[in-house]
Order: sequence, then structure tokens, then C-alpha cells
Amino acid sequence: MEVKGVETGGFVTEVALYRSQDDLVRPAELIRGGEVVAFPTETVYGLGANALDTNAIDKIFKAKGRPSDNPLIVHVAEKDQIRMLVSDITPLARCLMDAFMPGPITLVMRRNRSVPDVVTAGLDTVGIRIPAHPVARELIAMAGVPIAAPSANRSGSPSPTKAQHVLKDLRGRISYIVDGGDCDVGLESTVVDVTGNRPVILRPGAITSEMILSECKKFGLSFAQVSVDPVSKNGQVPRSPGQKYRHYAPKSPVTVIHSGKEMMSQAYEQTMHSFQQESPGGVMGVFASREVCEALRLSFANVAQGQVIYYEYGSEDDVFSAGQKLYDALRSLDDAGSDRIFAPGFGSEGYGVAYMNRLEKAAGLEKDLDPKLGMLEQGSEDEDCRQVLFVCTGNTCRSPMAEGIFNAILQEMGPFVLCSDPSREVQVFASSAGIFASFGSPAAQNAVDALRQLYGIDISGHRSRRVDEVLLSSTHLILTMTGEHAMFLRAAFPEIADRAYDIFSFFENADIPSDMLRNLVKSPMGIPDPFGASLDEYIKTADTLEHLLSALMPYILDNLGIMPVSFV
Repeated sequence: MEVKGVETGGFVTEVALYRSQDDLVRPAELIRGGEVVAFPTETVYGLGANALDTNAIDKIFKAKGRPSDNPLIVHVAEKDQIRMLVSDITPLARCLMDAFMPGPITLVMRRNRSVPDVVTAGLDTVGIRIPAHPVARELIAMAGVPIAAPSANRSGSPSPTKAQHVLKDLRGRISYIVDGGDCDVGLESTVVDVTGNRPVILRPGAITSEMILSECKKFGLSFAQVSVDPVSKNGQVPRSPGQKYRHYAPKSPVTVIHSGKEMMSQAYEQTMHSFQQESPGGVMGVFASREVCEALRLSFANVAQGQVIYYEYGSEDDVFSAGQKLYDALRSLDDAGSDRIFAPGFGSEGYGVAYMNRLEKAAGLEKDLDPKLGMLEQGSEDEDCRQVLFVCTGNTCRSPMAEGIFNAILQEMGPFVLCSDPSREVQVFASSAGIFASFGSPAAQNAVDALRQLYGIDISGHRSRRVDEVLLSSTHLILTMTGEHAMFLRAAFPEIADRAYDIFSFFENADIPSDMLRNLVKSPMGIPDPFGASLDEYIKTADTLEHLLSALMPYILDNLGIMPVSFV
């Protein structure tokens, strides 16, 4: 056993490299004695203490700086040890225990009185897990007690997938770290509520909803879908770790890059060039595939040494490798001094759900939909709602200004009713998105100032989003800032070709005199992008948009099949 002691402020944290079962004798003794020990699992490193010892549990919260209203997961070595911690094992729980334990899954069940309130945050349920990592299972077995263990990091920072991550966060705060190498999965376990007849995923992970459905079907339990409830509502105690607070976040801000595989390099390049204009000399941390990193090294070959830092995860479509390396990448790029970290988005299916859940939390993004969005199911024909979508490149300048102006005009003109049935009132609103937008960026400050100064319109709460199929499917009319934007959308999403126009072509189709258009817009290429320009340029752009949209409003309403109620 190789042991080294790291002293901070008089407190020594021992770090032991695991080689054999003998190396677990001391950490097992420490856990039985009420101390806290960090150990590896297949998901992330855990910070373990005797789950039945309230004083030991308090040491976990103190070491992590974690609020005690967040429940802990209890780890056991064998399935027959679960019975002593829960009051009931439902058929659904039995099915998932048999299918996935040991493994990266936590099952939330009704607890019995042996589990202290401090472990469950006062809830009547407890999360139970049997890790697949041999070191973790041996340690639990040798300790002879169930081990309550959150991730072994300071609360709010990325979870640790290496022993050195734990040491950096918790040196001088805990007694012992078992170094069992890198974690294989790299993202926390899937948490599933199995107290009822249907599974509810409280935190996505490597065990996906598709896998759960498949195993339940084999067991004779059939559901149309697995419910997902990954967010703790305000004022409620979270039922699972990962449902509250800004988890998994490095110090550096994180920008999520969304694009199809063929356009990912261009999306990175566009977003990074925008950052360079906003923050000249800023250090850019890139977490990306091997292919994207190779392309970016060519594109940014002339930047100063050290201004772009790369962390590769593997091939472009390998979401499993991206998930395995996500936390190490966030930590490494943060430690290297990145002023902003750029990371790839993946589709929200399968393992991509877990990856995006963690990445969006790292980026500080709220998963809840804008209340204006998601009102129309894909392909639906809701006659009581109309949405207009404005599209530009990055969704921080032109399109959010157009959205704000359009909604202000609507507010002055409304309410609205269907032309075909004036007795039916219709909700109308505008949204905006960008073709190469990152998620969660605010509107450019000059855009905010221009609208506030000219019209008293506040878009300070705007956050950028990328155009995608779900957003487009609920949109009745799409207006882009340039013809190139419209061409891109029609090529990428052929199904919306009949309702996507650039503002110029819509203007022309409305039979408005062309000299009016020329008087409003000097550039034949569309609405010029004011990105990086002075406030005066933003004011000119806002003024142009206001005149265009005011002139187009009757034709837009006609396209939507609605009219102001005052016309009735």
C-alpha cells in the first residue's frame, strides 16, 4: 500500500493507492469509527460515512459545504442488505434491482426507521445503490455498515472522477482518500423513484429510460414511457441529489455548442470568434471531439500561444466518451485559466439526456421551458396560439431586438381573434433563436440599451437558444434577418420551407412598394449585424426593425389568420 499524507492547517489527509484488499483495512476502520473516507465508484468518487451514524453524516455536510436539505444516497454491497433500510420493495423496485444492480443506478424506496432523518433530509424515502466498482463494494463489505456517500467534491464544483480531483477539493477536510484510478462512467448514477407502479427518473444517468422500459417489459411491467422529473421545485426538498443548486459548475463560464455533426466545427469557430470580439485576449477552453479540435487548430493557428486550450474526448459522435471525460475536462480547462469553456451539445436521447443534464447545469442553464415555448406539441394545429420566430446568427443582437419590438407592437394592438371565428381569442407572441447560437448567452448590452432608450422595451432577461426541430415545429411563421439565414433553414429543415422567409422576401411578397423597403434598409443583403459595433449602430438597427415590423404587421397577422379584436 502506497500512502502519502497531505497536511493542511494541521489536518492530514491520507491518500492511498489501491493495490489489494489489504489496502482497504484502514479506510474501513475509519468509516466504522465515524470518519469520512473518499473512495472510487464506477460513476464518480464518493465521500462515504456510516449511514447509521448521525455525527459521521454531519462530517460529510461539513466537508462538502453542502446544505443538509439535500438527501444522500446509501450504498450497500449486496442486494440482501437493502431490506434492512427500506420498509417496502415494490415489484418495480425488484425488477430494476435484478436488472441493473450492481451498477450505476440508485433506487428511491420507502425507508424504514433505521435510516436517520439527516440522511434523507427528512423525507420518507431513501436512495439505495450497489456500486459495480470492485473497490467500492469491497470497502462497504469490510466496513460492515451501509455507507452514505455523495460525490467527493466541494458542493457546486464538478464531480470528481480522479483521486486528485478529490484531493484538490477536500485536502485537510477529510481523513482518507482511496485512489482506485479513473472512474469508468464519469457521470453520477441514474436515480429512479420506484415507490409507485411506474418508474420516475429523478436524475438521468448511464441507465437510460429506454433500458428501463426494456427491462420492465421483460418483467411483465409495461409502460408507454418513463416519467422524468429532474428538477426540484422552489420550496421543496429535492427527492434526489442533483435536483437543486447550480451543480457541476467550474469557475469559468461554460458555453454549450449545438450543431449537427457536419456543422459542429463551424459552430465552434463562429462562437469562439464572437467571444474574441467581446473579450480580446481572453483564453478559450475547448472541450471537443478529435475532429473538431483538429479543425480548430487550423482555424486558430495564428492566435497567441496559450489563448486556446484543447481537451479532446474522442470521435465526434461518441457521447459516452464525452460523458466520461466531461468533469475532468471542466476541471482541467478551468485550472488552465480559461476565461470561457466551450463544450459540445448532444441530442437529448439515450445517454445524451444525462450528458446534457450535467452540461446544462455546468453552464448555469435552467432546464424549464420558456413559458411561451412548448405550448404546441410537435405537428399540432392549435387554433388558439400563434408563434412568430425571428432568426439570426447568434441570437444576441438582431433577433432578440426583433422579438422585443414585435411583442411590444402586439401588446399595443391586441387582443387578437381568429379571422375565421371572431368568437375565439388567440394568443400571439414572438420568440427568437440563432442558427449558431450557444445556449444561455444574454443579449448584447448595446441591444438592451438601444431598445430601452428608444422604446422603453426591456430585453435584459433574454437568453440565447439555438434553432432546433422542436422549436420550429411549434412556429407558424419564421422571419430571418438575411436571405442566407432563410436558405440555411430551408436546407437543414425542409419541412418548414413553406413558412420560412427572410424579412426582405416577406416584404416583397406582401406587395409593399419596393422603394419603401429601400428607404428602410440600405443593405441589399438584409439586416446588417451590429455585433461588436457602437451603441449608435444598434440604435440604427433597432429603428430599422421597428419601421419594418410596423409596416409588415398587417401582413403578418393576415398570414397567421388573425386580427385585432377591435376590428370585429
